[in-house]
Amino acid sequence: MSAPSSSSEKSSSIWSVLNVIIGSVIGGVVLLWVLAFLFDGLGSLRPKPKADAAAATTAAPAAAVAAPAADLPVLELTIKPDTANPLAYDTKTISAKAGQKIKLTFNNTHPTLPQPHNIVIGKLGTKDKMMTIAMSAMTLVDKGYIPDSPDILAHTKLLQPGNSETIEFTLPAAGEYPFFCTFPGHVAIMNGIATAQ
Repeated sequence: MSAPSSSSEKSSSIWSVLNVIIGSVIGGVVLLWVLAFLFDGLGSLRPKPKADAAAATTAAPAAAVAAPAADLPVLELTIKPDTANPLAYDTKTISAKAGQKIKLTFNNTHPTLPQPHNIVIGKLGTKDKMMTIAMSAMTLVDKGYIPDSPDILAHTKLLQPGNSETIEFTLPAAGEYPFFCTFPGHVAIMNGIATAQ
């Protein structure tokens, strides 16, 4: 006959499961930091091609030829967490005209998995910096996980579940503007592209 299992064996089993969960979370955070280093850290060691310098000098004239904001209607849109995947936005692409005013409302509501989220819009051509910008916010609890970066065009504050915020901004020149959530770990899935034409 076997002896009945003691409460210390059950307690030990629970702690084993919790240790695996905690280890997985820590491993995931370390993986995100490594990816951020690989994308930006090694990228900073590579010489910049001359085409980037030419593109930077042509970006200013593109902004100058953008249609006047008064001639374009305000583009109003609402984004929220996706119902199928609450760690993604329900809208992954935005199309606007260069110079058009955008009135974006982020409504942080999800019926099954409420999480804090925000929307951060990067400046033109900062798609490659998206992961680094979001990763730099991991320790910014007191700033709502919003990093201080000159590459940020606009952002909402970190919104708790059930809250919303409306921001207004323009995409000054033609091109792609990344948008993403900077709450730790969300940028990998919770991102999209705003394209100005």
